[in-house]
Parts: sequence; structure tokens; C-alpha cells
Amino acid sequence: MISAVVTPLVIFLVMLVLDWRLALVLASSVPFALLALRYGDVVFARVWRLQAAARVAANARMVEYIQGIAVIRAFNLSGERLGQFRASLSQYRQTSLKTATELTPALIAFLGVLELGFAALLVVGSTLFVQGTLSGDRFLFFMVLGLAFYLPIIGMAEMMEFYRLMQNCVRNLNEFLKSPLLPATPTPQQPNSTHIEFKDVSFGYSRQPESRQPEMGNAAHETVLDEVSFTIPPRSVTALVGPSGSGKTTITNLIARFWDVDKGEILLGGVDIRQIDTNTLLSQMTMVFQEVYLFNDTVFNNIRFGKEGASEAEIMAAAKATQCHGFITQLPQGYQTMVGEGGATLSGGEKQRISIARAILKDAPIVLLDEATASIDPENERLIQHAIQALSAQKTLIIIAHRLTTIAAADQILVLDQGRLVAQGTHQSLMAQAGVYARLWDVKSRSQGWKLTA
Repeated sequence: MISAVVTPLVIFLVMLVLDWRLALVLASSVPFALLALRYGDVVFARVWRLQAAARVAANARMVEYIQGIAVIRAFNLSGERLGQFRASLSQYRQTSLKTATELTPALIAFLGVLELGFAALLVVGSTLFVQGTLSGDRFLFFMVLGLAFYLPIIGMAEMMEFYRLMQNCVRNLNEFLKSPLLPATPTPQQPNSTHIEFKDVSFGYSRQPESRQPEMGNAAHETVLDEVSFTIPPRSVTALVGPSGSGKTTITNLIARFWDVDKGEILLGGVDIRQIDTNTLLSQMTMVFQEVYLFNDTVFNNIRFGKEGASEAEIMAAAKATQCHGFITQLPQGYQTMVGEGGATLSGGEKQRISIARAILKDAPIVLLDEATASIDPENERLIQHAIQALSAQKTLIIIAHRLTTIAAADQILVLDQGRLVAQGTHQSLMAQAGVYARLWDVKSRSQGWKLTA
């Protein structure tokens, strides 16, 4: 920018002193060139957004195709899915061509005006030289300065393009950095126990309509929990059961304050969790998710993620408690074996056990288990159940499970259906009520006897 402004300005002042006539001819094309550049900038700002959106869509389709290639091949959909990928690339190609097509006239106008300015300088300078009012050496000097005058200005076109790209990047970053955060309390309070209480809690997700530029206010609100109330005593085992979509995982996410409730309040130790510092709240609990994610690091470091600075003895003790130690020692480098991105080199059950070991290592007073035994074979499930019982001996344990046999011994079972708490109690009391829980248990019992027939 400095080169494109200062250098032509200095050259113009020098030429103005030497010969004001040629100086004016030299500068006469600049205002028109800047107008053309401004027009090109406006066009670029408009078409670049479309091209950027098409590029994002093409990238998304490419990632989707690569990640889902096993499913695509299994269902013989490679032609259809590849067609969608090619269509997104074709759309990106079309928008790129449109960008170039619409920018070309402005760029030609900008460069053409500058070239005409230099041509005018050449014509006027030659005329003055023929008339004898301009010496040959000064005429040659002006031609050299004319080139030095226009070249930095020509570079402004590339600079403006770079500036526009940079603006788009900054805008994308600002959209992320300025995303609203959960409100933080100015006077955080400390919970005095691990007693959890839901008081008339309602919560729903806002879903935007499927359009590229949804209008504000058009988001649909989907209610997930509707005036749910219950208590979870300290050092107890509470199971959440119910059909898919009934709100079980949402309850655990709300306890960890991944979102704030729409109505009601959630109390931890008698304090609304919105009045507890986030780090303090999360230090009180550990979570084992249904979808396990391991980092592209060693087994040792993935377990130690639960407790920074944990010793080797602590990590091995956690691994032994979750029956991990045996298969870990059989890996090529034992605990120092790299697991790959997302734990790609391990089976689903092995990843799940490592995540439970990570939770045991954190040793938080509240443990949230979201279908923790979903990817574990029956033998390891039995061993993991013993580990979970040892883990929950002095802790508040909240379990989401579809295998009802794993939670029959829970201190209390909360039954959810369509976002409402329809029943709660022990296994025996719920079976006696002949409600949703008894129906789910009956379906589970009948499904255990299924077999393939010819």
C-alpha cells in the first residue's frame, strides 16, 4: 500500500517541478483507474461470498465421502454419493468461473485506463519534442519515470484482492470469536455437597430451517425436557431409562452445563449451577460418553488426560480397574503405543474401557456414564460392571443404559418418555407399576430369545 501511494506521489511531484504539462497528463488516468478498481472491489466482495460458500460445500462433501466410504460401499451407493461429490465440485467450478468472469471487465478497465495514460504521455511527450518545447533527454527521463509511476499502481489490484481475502478470513474468525457464551456469574458460589436437584426444568433445541441464509426468528424450537423434577442423593446410583429421544443424554449435558435450561433450575449442593464457576462445576464430575474420542497420542497419555501429572502407578491402577492392563501390555509398545487419530487402531470396546479408566483416574465425586457398556462384549461387560461398582462406592453415579439388566440394582431409576419424567423408583417398585419401565423390561426379555430361522 505504501509503495502504491508514496512512490507515484513522489514521482508526480518531481515531474510537476520538471514539466507540469506532462505531470498532469501522467496523473490524468489515475482517478478513472481508481474508480475501476473500486468497482472491481465491490464485485469481488459480492461474488467471493458465493465462491467461498461453494468451496465450503465441496469440502464438506469430500470429508463426508471419505469418512462414510465404508457405509457407501456396504450399501452399493458409490455412484450416487460420488455423483453428489462431483455435483458440489461442479458448483464450486461454476462459481469460480463466475467470479473470474465478473471480475475480468473491472480488471481490464483498471489496467486499460493506466495503459491509456501511459500512451497519452507518450503521444503528448512526442508532440512536445517534435515542436521543440521538450528536450530529448527530458522526454526519455519522463518515459522512465512514467513506467515507475504506473507499476506500483498496477500492484494495487493484487493488493486489493489480498485485502478482500483477508477481510473474509477476519469476518469468519469474528463470527466464531463473537459467538455468545454461557453467562458467567460475577459472584460464584461453592456447592456444599454432590446433592443434585432438578426443579421444573424445561429445555429445548432451536433448529434453523434448511436454507443457506435463514432469517432471524424462523428457528423452530424443539422441546426435549418438559418440567422435569427429581433429586439425586449424594453417593447414590441413579439410572436414566426410556425410549430413544426421551431426554436422557440431555439431562447429563444439562448437569454438566453444556447448555442452560430454558425454565426451572438445576441445583448442585443447594446452589444453582449457573451460580457456580465453570471450572469448579466441571471439577466435580467426570463423564464417559457414548461416542468415545481418543487423541492421536499414546495409550498412557490418553488415560492421563483424566488427571494432569498422574503417576505411572496411578495410570496402571486405573487401567487394571477397567480390565485394560491386559490388552495394553500386549500392544507393540505397551502403554507407549500410539492409538491413531480418534483411537483408530483400537476396537470400540478397548476405546470404551480406556475412556472409563480416564474417568476413574480423574476421581471426581460425580460420574456421568452415557451407555458406557455399549461397545463391550458380555465378558468384559461383567468385569466393567465390577469396576463401575468400585468406582461408585463413594460417588454420585448417574447412568444412561439401554441394557436394563445393568441398572436393576440402582438406588433409583428415573423413567423418561417424550421429555417428561413418567415414573421413578427401584426396579421392584417400577415393575409392580406395570408402566413404561415394565413394558421396556418385557421387550428386553422377549428380545433375548430371538434366533435366526431358515
